[in-house]
Amino acid sequence: EFVMGYLEIIRPLNCSITFISVLVGAWVGRGMVLSLPLILAGGAGFAACAFGNIVNDLLDVEIDRINDPRRPLPSGRARREGAIAVAAFFGLAGILIALRLGRNPMLLVFCALVLLFLYAIYFKRTTAANPVVALIASLSFLLGGWIAGNNFCLVPFGFALLIHLPREIVKDVIDLEGDRPAGVRSLPIRFGARPALVLSAILLGLLAGLLPLPYLLKILSFRYMVVVILGALPLLVFIIIKIIKVLGKPDRPALMRLSALLKVVMGIGLIGFIVG
Repeated sequence: EFVMGYLEIIRPLNCSITFISVLVGAWVGRGMVLSLPLILAGGAGFAACAFGNIVNDLLDVEIDRINDPRRPLPSGRARREGAIAVAAFFGLAGILIALRLGRNPMLLVFCALVLLFLYAIYFKRTTAANPVVALIASLSFLLGGWIAGNNFCLVPFGFALLIHLPREIVKDVIDLEGDRPAGVRSLPIRFGARPALVLSAILLGLLAGLLPLPYLLKILSFRYMVVVILGALPLLVFIIIKIIKVLGKPDRPALMRLSALLKVVMGIGLIGFIVG
């Protein structure tokens, strides 16, 4: 259980999604081709994501005691000193791998690591938290695109912004109980849960409307359309309707389920970009 605590603090699923996102940034509209620089870039993305996750948990122990006491640090399944050592390992690994990449990809990884650190120590407690997280999460597509010289990476980059931003807002509404006494000035705390959820629904609606665009612009094939129209679009519509239904009284368990569903939509979107 002790080892599992450190594994959990890394959030390996999120890091694996980052790795795949780097590959998708290189493949979108082109085809699946692996190369050593691309694999290294994916590894750098994985390491940067792990670093950010651990640093975030280290600085959020007291908040997590309220919002999610089952997390490894507040539950005692991972120790602070051990978590710091693991974070240092992944941060250094990300930097060393980045040095093997070209100038632009290297700078992108460095910027991502700096943003992850600044987010954990400062941005997380401000209204800038949501756009900063959305940007960091979307950069993985640009990294893969720059490695492969693929400008089509801007398509998944833009879509990632439009799904990560509303998901982060929903997560902030979920965390209101623990964030408010901790002095966090998140969007829902500053402007209210209802306006924050309305903004999330609007952004998700915009994303749903833009889903066919890569096919209409002949960037991706009809296979992409089949995946997103049959898989992602119905889920997005369902999530938007559910968000609207809880506007009057935000339901924490319901919003947690919607946040999890948005991650499923992300997975379906990645599949659509790969097969398209």
